Parts: sequence; structure tokens; C-alpha cells
Amino acid sequence: MPPEEPAFVFLHGFMVRAETHVLGLTFEYFRGLRDVVVENGITVRVPQMPFRAGIDVRADAVRQVLDELPHDRVALVGVSMGGLVARALAVRHDPDRRVEAVMTIATPHRGSPLADHALSTETRLPGWLVDQFRPAFADLSTPGAAEFNARTPDRDDVRYLSWGFSRPGNEMPIPLKRKEKQIFELEGENDGMVSVTSSKWGEKFTYDRADHFETIGWSPKLPDRATGRPFDQRQLWRDVIAAGRKAP
Repeated sequence: MPPEEPAFVFLHGFMVRAETHVLGLTFEYFRGLRDVVVENGITVRVPQMPFRAGIDVRADAVRQVLDELPHDRVALVGVSMGGLVARALAVRHDPDRRVEAVMTIATPHRGSPLADHALSTETRLPGWLVDQFRPAFADLSTPGAAEFNARTPDRDDVRYLSWGFSRPGNEMPIPLKRKEKQIFELEGENDGMVSVTSSKWGEKFTYDRADHFETIGWSPKLPDRATGRPFDQRQLWRDVIAAGRKAP
């Protein structure tokens, strides 16, 4: 008898909401995911995590969502900072060992030079803003990532899969152009927020051509066949779900 389908928990990134409501309109962080969920007939939860918090506070908030799922099998999918939350959940918030896959998308496993810069004396961000998000910036910094990795070892019974992305600077939307250059000078190819090197984690790594916004279905630039824009995020959701459904 085949094992039951796993439940999927999708975890959003930093400084965003799972859903944003403006003037009667709803903007979903995981654009296109709802259609793919219906297409696959699976159980999915997309919890809202604390807006300014660090990794462990976010994981604590999601613990209740895991507890309420009746499924024996759970797959965690995290985008950007959400991938670090997924790793924390698997190690510190899964006493019954139900989590069997952690899949991370554009996640800064080794920290981000952008967070380092935000915490430095050279930042252009207002001090009050940095203070509001300091716990998250600290966890996303390269020293913070090293500390997190040291106390969050991978579980032997969990499959860890990762996806990373990049585009050259001339393909980046305006909000990411400067960030892409900053990261490139320190870590090489990146998606405007996370380097390819930092996004690699686990037993299998998949690379594709996209910027950080495109990985969740939001492309601020016009379609362009020559550069493969827009990125097909619905296919990404399908690939992630297919990987998470595989029996251990």
C-alpha cells in the first residue's frame, strides 16, 4: 500500500506577508501556488510568520501549524529566509519525526552580504528601521548564518533539496541592480538577493535563471524570450511538490 500524501507547509521570506490585502485586492506571496495545489490535490498550509522576527521566533510561530496537521508525512518548503525557518523546524520542532523533506528556494544558507551591510556603519538605512528588523538582519548575516548552521545540523532522516538562481546585472529589475552588483563582487552569481553559492544546501541542488522576485512569481520586467523572462514559477511549484511527494 503506497504511503499517504504528505502535507506541505510553504514558508515565506523576510519583510513580507503570506497574503497582502490592499483596496479589496489580495496579493499572495506564492503567486500561482493555489492553482498548482488544486491541480495536484494536496494539503498545503501557508502560515503568516512574525514580520520582524528572527529565525527561531518564526519557527516557534509555525510549530502550532505543524501540530494541527493530522498527516504522518510533512514536507517543508521555504523561500529565502523561509528556508532557514524550515531547517529550524525540522531540527527543533518535530518531536514525532514527521518532517521528511526540507526544500529551500533562494535561501541564504551561508548568510547574506546585504544583511552584513545593513548592520554595518556604512548602511544608508535609517537607524530606527535597522532596529526594527535587527533580529532578522542578525540571523541573515554571514556570522549569524555560521552560528545557525553550527547549532542546526541536518537530520539524517530528512531529505534536503535546494534551488538557486541568478541573472546577470543587465537583466535585473531596477530594485535589484545595485544589490546584484554588491553581492557579485563578494560571492559571484546571484539573484539580486542571494548568491548561488549561499543557496546550495543538501543532497540535490537545482539551478535556474531568474531573479529573486521571479522565484515567487512576481516579475517587475516585461516578458522577454531572449532572457527567459518571465520565469515559470508554476513549474517550480510542480517540481517542488513532486520532489516532496516521493516516499522516503
